[in-house]
Amino acid sequence: MAFGFPAYHTERYSTDTSKSADLRVAVRETLTALSWSVREESHDRIIASTSMNIRSWGEKLLISFLPDKSVSVTSKCALPTQCLDWGKNKANVGRFMAGIRKHV
Repeated sequence: MAFGFPAYHTERYSTDTSKSADLRVAVRETLTALSWSVREESHDRIIASTSMNIRSWGEKLLISFLPDKSVSVTSKCALPTQCLDWGKNKANVGRFMAGIRKHV
């Protein structure tokens, strides 16, 4: 359970250089498989979001493509004043990491 304003969780995923070209494709496939909406996309990042449900007001995911052929994934609460996430952001990042490993 994270505490902050808003609560968040970040992890990093690295792959070997032979699979780095597939990383962006794997990220898109993972987002699709999880039914998370892409809100913004650029060369170095993707911003996605989850929908609101009974456990949360939704979360915003920032996926950054780093120069060393890795990605940094941050899930943070959509409601800026929410200081407790009850493990939801960590679970989102965990689900994303499991999906990316499956698709790479």
